[in-house]
Amino acid sequence: MKPIDIFALCVFVLMCGLFVYFQVYKRKHGIHQRETFEYFPQAAWLRAGILFCFFYLMSWTTGTMDMIIKTPMTTSEQLADSRWWLWVVGLTAFIIFAYWGIWSRYTIRFDRKIELFPQILFGLLWGTALGQLLLAIWRVPVLIGLDWKPWQQWLLAYVLIGIWQWLLMDMYWDVYISPEHDNLKSIKIKTLVTHIPNVTLCLIFLAIYGNFVIFITLQTLALVGCSINMRMPAPWNKEKTPPARRVKSFFWGLPRCGGYVSDDPENDQYLKVAHL
Repeated sequence: MKPIDIFALCVFVLMCGLFVYFQVYKRKHGIHQRETFEYFPQAAWLRAGILFCFFYLMSWTTGTMDMIIKTPMTTSEQLADSRWWLWVVGLTAFIIFAYWGIWSRYTIRFDRKIELFPQILFGLLWGTALGQLLLAIWRVPVLIGLDWKPWQQWLLAYVLIGIWQWLLMDMYWDVYISPEHDNLKSIKIKTLVTHIPNVTLCLIFLAIYGNFVIFITLQTLALVGCSINMRMPAPWNKEKTPPARRVKSFFWGLPRCGGYVSDDPENDQYLKVAHL
């Protein structure tokens, strides 16, 4: 498919998703009020789908998608470079260790089950969409700082992506899309051991070698792991699972993710299974 075809498809899906969301979920049975104590997989998938379409559209409108398509996945010089291979193998090993290992170990799943097909699909859409958006943000310092030094462009991109990821995950994704899967301890562990090193190392690799497809692949590998390991409910799933606990943020009192709080932490089976 050409970029314009992908653009048209994303607009179509986005409009359909918005229509269904506002017509069915927002007005039916006061769902927004009920979501504070009941998780609705269908609403979560609709919100995620709309967000994924938005990410793809941002990739297209900024020229990022075209850049990804036209840039070779690797070069012959890179394939012959042992240091490049060390980076690629090392980052792949890190993503598997961090997200399929540490992130999984400290994730609260309650009684949610593995549903591989929808969870892998969700992770693939999540990873490819977010990866492209991060690359679009990455291009901002390059476009506005043409006479900047490379380290200055990298630093601004790192700050912008860090702020974006923080706001997205803390105030939207983990509130309105993900089921409850963390507490305050696991949030700290994951931030320090998985998220910050992932962004830091992958952006350094991107700055050195410019492998856009590999960057997206690494993010997708991480997020497929997250989707499976937090047991993202399928849209047709009817089993009850807790929604994210919401607390007020310092941004005009808007809700943010507060993390699971147990009435009896020492004897809580869910915390024990998650090593928390």
